[in-house]
Amino acid sequence: MNHPMLILAVLCVALAIHYVSQKQLLAKGWKSDDAKPIINRLLINGTTLLVFSIFAFIAYRYPYGLFGILIFIEGAVCFAFARKLSRKK
Repeated sequence: MNHPMLILAVLCVALAIHYVSQKQLLAKGWKSDDAKPIINRLLINGTTLLVFSIFAFIAYRYPYGLFGILIFIEGAVCFAFARKLSRKK
């Protein structure tokens, strides 16, 4: 296994773990009376991931473009979770 493929495998595992933790945060927010701290945490996580994805896109050499796409998707999922939680009634 070459170096970029190893990094890609580790990144995929890390993003899967991150997704599960964000899903647990969303479930915790649904049960909470005041979900504002959880929404803020989701927004901070999403913003951080989007900044990392932009840096990966800027260094657009193989395989950083693919890394940037995966990180961007995960950041968008964090924003979607935060939006879903903010619309809780």
